[in-house]
Amino acid sequence: LAGKPVVTATQMLESMIKSPRPTRAEATDVANAVLDGTDCVMLSGESAAGAYPEIAVKVMAKICIEAESSLDYNTIFKEMIRATPLPMSPLESLASSAVRTANKARAKLIIVLTRGGSTANLVAKYRPAVPILSVVVPVMTTDSFDWACSDESPARHSLIYRGLIPMLAEGSAKATD
Repeated sequence: LAGKPVVTATQMLESMIKSPRPTRAEATDVANAVLDGTDCVMLSGESAAGAYPEIAVKVMAKICIEAESSLDYNTIFKEMIRATPLPMSPLESLASSAVRTANKARAKLIIVLTRGGSTANLVAKYRPAVPILSVVVPVMTTDSFDWACSDESPARHSLIYRGLIPMLAEGSAKATD
């Protein structure tokens, strides 16, 4: 509810270190993490030292996709709105309105232009039913002697938010005062 990403990373498919199939309990734990609202699930030994790292990643992705398909995104959105303190900031209002509109229009994708990632992260907070393409536009600045370009860290940081697909756009020039 606070809009902070939640990462679940505890030996979720530990049996897959030695076996090509997870236990039923492990599969249920992964699905429940998704249903409970986690943004990101993470493998450890399963992919770092396990005998079946690629299979472990594919199995976890398949479980997550299946769990996400059973979510009622309209109910989740209404609960998020109900829990959001009023008055909303202008950016928070914009993000929630974008998700409401995308849900009602049955959009296939939400595109968000952002410099630092906060706008896209706020849109992700409201759990839209569709992916969010976060187009990160770096800023090039100059003081007449030196040029600097913001880095791609906002795009990398957005990878842990549920539903965000980061894309780094070309920079735009902006002179400083």
